Amino acid sequence: MKNRLAIAAAVTITLFGAAWPITVAASLITDPGAGSRTASSSLTTNLAAATQINPKGSWPVYHRDNGHTGFDPAQPAVCCVKAGWTSAALDDRIFASPLIFGGIVYVATLNNTVYALNQIDGSLIWSNHLRAPETGGWTCGFQASPQGILGTGVIDPQTNRIFVTTLDTNDDHYRLEGLNLDTGVEEVNTDISAYTAGIGFTFDWKIQQQRGALAVANGYVYVPFGGRAGDCGNYHGWVYAVPINGSPITHFPYVTSGSGSGFWAAGGVVVDDSTGKLFMSSGNAMPPGSGCAANGDGTPVFENNAVIRLSATLAREDAFVPADWQGNWCNNDADLGSTSSVLISPNLMFQSGKWGTGFLLNPKNLGGMGKQLYPAPLPAAYSEVNTCLGSHGGATFGSYAYAAPFVYLECEGRGIVALRVDSTAPSFSPCDNPCLAPDWRAGAGITFGPPIVAGGLVWAATSGGGLYAYDAATGAQMFHSATFGIDRFVTPAEAGGQVFVAASGPNVIRTFVMGFRTAQSAIAPAVPARQPVLQAPPPVVPTRAPVSQSTPAPPPYGR
Repeated sequence: MKNRLAIAAAVTITLFGAAWPITVAASLITDPGAGSRTASSSLTTNLAAATQINPKGSWPVYHRDNGHTGFDPAQPAVCCVKAGWTSAALDDRIFASPLIFGGIVYVATLNNTVYALNQIDGSLIWSNHLRAPETGGWTCGFQASPQGILGTGVIDPQTNRIFVTTLDTNDDHYRLEGLNLDTGVEEVNTDISAYTAGIGFTFDWKIQQQRGALAVANGYVYVPFGGRAGDCGNYHGWVYAVPINGSPITHFPYVTSGSGSGFWAAGGVVVDDSTGKLFMSSGNAMPPGSGCAANGDGTPVFENNAVIRLSATLAREDAFVPADWQGNWCNNDADLGSTSSVLISPNLMFQSGKWGTGFLLNPKNLGGMGKQLYPAPLPAAYSEVNTCLGSHGGATFGSYAYAAPFVYLECEGRGIVALRVDSTAPSFSPCDNPCLAPDWRAGAGITFGPPIVAGGLVWAATSGGGLYAYDAATGAQMFHSATFGIDRFVTPAEAGGQVFVAASGPNVIRTFVMGFRTAQSAIAPAVPARQPVLQAPPPVVPTRAPVSQSTPAPPPYGR
């Protein structure tokens, strides 16, 4: 167990709005994995918050639940939307999704700072700058500086903590850090980079990156790693199981065997709550061509472009790879693992990727190469099913949302696509060019971040274009905010009828408030086609032409 020692610290009082936050050194932690060291953090607590905290909904993990459906079923049909509060400027860029629990919005920045904001008005409750982030030295990819918390953290109600992964410039180590939800005090500090002995691979922060969302299950926080944009060096896909109670890591991380095959999608770790099993989506082996070697039975030597099932303790149990993994996916650097999976049910999972074709899988029996449920599995002749209007090579990134009967995904430069899923058959309607009913497509020409669903609307943000909302049943545009920017792969969060978006330039959290036609506590009914949502003020949102990006989308960060 980690020993937290009380320390004396100088106290500085600074004015924040109408309140008086107190800034202290938060804790001294003995880390059994890397020897004793001081965890230098600066904790600011607002002791005179003007607004009472009022819990209203929750979004404790990337895309709301461990299956990453991105769907809040508690909200009824929306009648109107208006802009809510915008936070004060935070200390750096925000790539991680906001998380909401107990009336507090938790936000993590590239400066290794975690903020707790009041859900009602965005006022500061506490913030903790955990450590100095990296400012240079990486081999390739993601040139933003500093580099601190990049991947989305996770809230664990059982321990009353939020967990994030930091990168420290002083020793170049990644750490899992657990903060008390109420006070921001650091209670867990595990040096992940120290636990690599005996596995036959070297962890090198200069070529490895922690972008994927964390997950909590089975008494562990699961932390994925991939490579960096540019695919530099002999990187691998890694997953760590870190005890939530702060005790040392006891299980070897799972590491992909060949160069590449990283776990870099922003959606990160997917967990089936009914079994406790983990699902990871891997990218390409490297380099394409020689790295795409096949075994005698045609399966990949290095398990690239795979959906992999792991046990709670990271034992490999099963995997799926497309029948065309070598020719279409690997040789073209078209990662299946550009996105994480979405669990439709304990018996059904959806996966697509950069090649732009999709699969329905059985999570309990991934089955190996070409053994998907849909399209027809081997030994039938493989016939690919398009998901992004026939786009191949850079079709979709991040993650998806699912609200029956549709899977919703972003398609690069082609807007949002809804694929109608028949979970009984099982099958889904392909989105070819054109994308025909019962599917729909909206926002042509726009590159969005991953979408979510709440209040009968599909919400997604775009760089320079602000937040859009589309009718979940028809794709009709129902709302468009004033323009603002987001960083790559940013996805909204929602709780209690509020939508939260991490915006850039300035680095703030922007909120949007839904109005409802029925009592908010009701379960959302089937969504009929309806007129565009009203924005107040003004009372009516005018029809808008699709908004094109003012600048080209940046290249994907990480592999």
